[in-house]
Amino acid sequence: MKGVCLQLFVLASALPLAPRLAAAPKPADLEFFEKQVRPTLAENCYACHSAKAPAVFAGLRLDSRAAVVQGGDAGPVVVVGDPSSSKLVRMLHGEGLQMPPTGKLPADKIAALERWIELGLPWPEEAAPAPDPSAKFDLEQRRSEHWAWQPVRKPAIPNPTRADWASGAVDRFLLSRLEQEGLQPAEVADRRSFIRRASFDLTGLPPTPQEIAAYLADDAPDADERLIDRLLASPHYGERQARLWMDLMRYAESHGSEGDPDTREAWRYRDYLIRAFNEDVPYDQLVREHLAGDLLAEPRIDSELGLNESLLATAHWRLVEHGFQPVDPWEDRVKWTDNQIDVLSKTFLGLTVSCARCHDHKFDAISQKDYYALFGTIKNARPTMRAVESPERLDLHRERLTALKGAIRAGLAKAWAQAAEGLGARLEQDHAVAAVEAALQDSAHPLRPWAVLRGAQGEAFREGWRTLVAARQAEMDARRAYNAEHFETRWDLRHESDFRQWLGHGEGLPAAASKPGEIDIAAKGPQVIGGVLQPGAWSHRISSKHGAVLQSPRFKIETDYISFETAGEGWSNAQLIIENYAVPRAGIYHLRYRPKSRDLVWSTWKTDYWKGFTAYFELATQQEITQFQMDAEDSQTTPRPKPNDDGRSWFGAGAIVFHNQERTPRSLLDPLAPLLSTDPAGPSELAAWYSQAVGQAVEAWSEDHATAEQAALLDALVRAELLPNRLTALEDLRPLVAEYRKLEAEIPVARRAPGVVDEGGDDQPLLIRGQHKRPGDPVPRRFLTALGGQPYDDPRLARLRLAEAIACGDNPLAARVQVNRLWRQMFGDGIVRTEDNFGKLGEAPTHPELLDYLAGRYVAEGWSTKQLLRELATSRAYRMSSLPSAAARERDPGNKLLSHMPVRRLEAEQIRDAILAASGELDPALQGRSIPVYYAYATGKTKGDNPKGPLDGDGRRSIYQEIRRNSHNPFLEVFDLPKPATARPQRDVTNVPAQSLTMLNSPFVIGQAKKWGEKVAASPDGPSQRVGAMFEQALGRPPSPQETDRALSYLAAADGGRLDAQAWADLAQSLFNLKEFLYVR
Repeated sequence: MKGVCLQLFVLASALPLAPRLAAAPKPADLEFFEKQVRPTLAENCYACHSAKAPAVFAGLRLDSRAAVVQGGDAGPVVVVGDPSSSKLVRMLHGEGLQMPPTGKLPADKIAALERWIELGLPWPEEAAPAPDPSAKFDLEQRRSEHWAWQPVRKPAIPNPTRADWASGAVDRFLLSRLEQEGLQPAEVADRRSFIRRASFDLTGLPPTPQEIAAYLADDAPDADERLIDRLLASPHYGERQARLWMDLMRYAESHGSEGDPDTREAWRYRDYLIRAFNEDVPYDQLVREHLAGDLLAEPRIDSELGLNESLLATAHWRLVEHGFQPVDPWEDRVKWTDNQIDVLSKTFLGLTVSCARCHDHKFDAISQKDYYALFGTIKNARPTMRAVESPERLDLHRERLTALKGAIRAGLAKAWAQAAEGLGARLEQDHAVAAVEAALQDSAHPLRPWAVLRGAQGEAFREGWRTLVAARQAEMDARRAYNAEHFETRWDLRHESDFRQWLGHGEGLPAAASKPGEIDIAAKGPQVIGGVLQPGAWSHRISSKHGAVLQSPRFKIETDYISFETAGEGWSNAQLIIENYAVPRAGIYHLRYRPKSRDLVWSTWKTDYWKGFTAYFELATQQEITQFQMDAEDSQTTPRPKPNDDGRSWFGAGAIVFHNQERTPRSLLDPLAPLLSTDPAGPSELAAWYSQAVGQAVEAWSEDHATAEQAALLDALVRAELLPNRLTALEDLRPLVAEYRKLEAEIPVARRAPGVVDEGGDDQPLLIRGQHKRPGDPVPRRFLTALGGQPYDDPRLARLRLAEAIACGDNPLAARVQVNRLWRQMFGDGIVRTEDNFGKLGEAPTHPELLDYLAGRYVAEGWSTKQLLRELATSRAYRMSSLPSAAARERDPGNKLLSHMPVRRLEAEQIRDAILAASGELDPALQGRSIPVYYAYATGKTKGDNPKGPLDGDGRRSIYQEIRRNSHNPFLEVFDLPKPATARPQRDVTNVPAQSLTMLNSPFVIGQAKKWGEKVAASPDGPSQRVGAMFEQALGRPPSPQETDRALSYLAAADGGRLDAQAWADLAQSLFNLKEFLYVR
């Protein structure tokens, strides 16, 4: 039945689509050629095998694709697509005549040449001979000779002959050029074609029949302008622009490689883009937010949503692919930093800066030092999770909670002072039996002297006291000697000077090292406080709902072990991070520990494997961990403990020591010290001394100058319930604690997103030949020399200075590149068709004056993307039909002069969304978590551990379908959704059998046709009206009489003319398969 139905629409499918004449090489393949192949040919072959050679050896030239295919005197040297049968490959491997004669090429270069042949010898079209890559590098000459480096000019707007046709400056520039070439613009497109074109271009969705009807009924002179204004004001406009931008940022929600670990909460960055484009955030602000949103003095806050939008933008730094447990993490870091440079330079500058990693750029005014200046600028951005709430939400009640905490502390001090006065009597009256019994088992317990000597009298007591004091002093001396011999203390966060060297973020990040005696108010339960804390860094001083990240300075690993003093609860995490590797999950990267104690205790990392690499320690609360993973101890526990989801998590930190033996340092904290500085004659004097010593500790604590030993003494006595801490015993504090807990409970659990924190760090040494193990001299961080780059003064603001330089109106590239992208969005091709390469090997602009006019306007009008798109969409040129004249076909077959609008196939997401819209199943809801992708494998299993999503993606637009590096959406992929590897301003547009097969056999397409068919079958309208409505819904036009007749004839013949849902579903799927449905004119 389907076959019969599909045959009905042969005529309807035969539209004058006029596709491109030939399939051009894929941009990714051309980039591979420029980076991996052409430099090898230039350096090793052109001396003998190019037009510039004194004599072309063996008649073989290798400086153009045609010459490579033709071969030399002995015939062809390559078989296109088959490297194993290519003579050139055999010679490179040393068979027969070895080439090059200077010696065999490295294996990676041979492999690149083999891959090039396999890809079909991709080579860019070159109107003129390509520049010689072996020519001496002269940056100033290259800068001065190439158009893209020159300032944006303000050209005069031309006056073409047909002034009546041109409605604005855009039209006048285009028409003037057409008239110079003896061409005329196409006629105006019919209104149905125009609204469909504009709707897809500006919102990514087809217009509804109701929208089309309203537009057709509007005969006002400004109907087109108001249509464009409505589309630009649509919330779906932001979705359209965001999806285009996501191609540039190689957006994905996982890191790839084995296991495909999540990039946690990456979807929040996608939603940030949607909001930013809908709000028409100026492009220069968007640039600053992307590159340095975490460093802006005045970030952009969404007051309605309570979000720090500027901070959200930095998530793009995290959208990189990571190798699985790389044995050389510095090599992995060099690779993904190179990818970041590639994305940055193509997106914001239209340059291939990463081509200068191994040497000065072969063609452009970009030196190798420029590359490593950028490398040093961005390499110091450490991966992390950022709380993206507004400051008001993050600091909710902080001031009042701080005041309440001070009042509670004062009340405790008063109660404890009273308890200290009676402590001696309680001891003598055996009112602390449980605590005394516990002290017998703990040599460091403050009640140890009393527990041991309470029954002794006279000389026996005095001798026992002297023995106890001497033993304790000897023990502490031995500990100090042992630690001094075996451990190097690198940082001690009890000391303010060390604490200041660390960096971090989060509302729980302490502003300074805590003094001895800090307290945390218990969020619930019978106790007032959790304890009296030691000096150090504590994240929960106000609330355990306050997240925080604390990171050490970077250091080079040179010892076998490192130990870190940590405390924590709620699945906080202490982790050794090697070379910024953000996804340490298992194996050799199982370098994490979950603190499980309220006390600072030592945990140890075995680091002998990592000697020579740089690393840093990170302490993070649960939601700030980039990759949640149980530590080794938790993994072996049965049943395994489960993380909480109440937002409560905290950590504490003390010292970090480096050492070469396995044992950890011995504690030097002695809570007995305040008690051993006297010489009591008997138990009564000792009991009195307890009252006095504890009273002194309480007084010092109340005045905030207690020693660490005094704080430890108070904490021990609180735990022993010799100092009151229960609400039932502290009646005066109950109202204060109740208010504190109420306000603390109202603190929101912060929303997090991927982000970075900048370490400042050192300049990056130039890597000789790009090899990660061959560092040269450091290169100061700065912008490109050709654009006036000067070394930055403050290393921690280097990314901000880079952002300012790129977003500066005087930068000749930023506005040109973005304007060119927007032009491509509306007209199918950029004015510069190589959108990511404005360099020497890129195509020259077809209309250079128009490009500069638009770039100048863009900056002058506040970098407003909506304003520029409006100017383009309301131009006469944009309203042209897609039918070329005979003269245009002959003189401008590639339509570079834009005599008519191109026919364009819809992008993958537009096709899927259009299917949902036609079937009536599209959910227009905005933003939110991504929907897992449906995989229809024969086994019924999904790739990896990814959840299997709903067949229809919950009806959500394609932008909300999850994107994973290892598990691609099969429907979108077949229609050229790019893999998220690098910036892709231009997608491939293929026309392959798999696409037709997908439209016929995809469970998604069949399912949507079925749902649409069921709706149509239930309609009370007659068959003819229903056919007409389906055409309007799918194609935005009524059917022709011939199409209606064919459809009705089919329906009458199908299943005996029962007009059941399946018959209508077949008709629906036939409409989905029409070229007219898949293309826009």
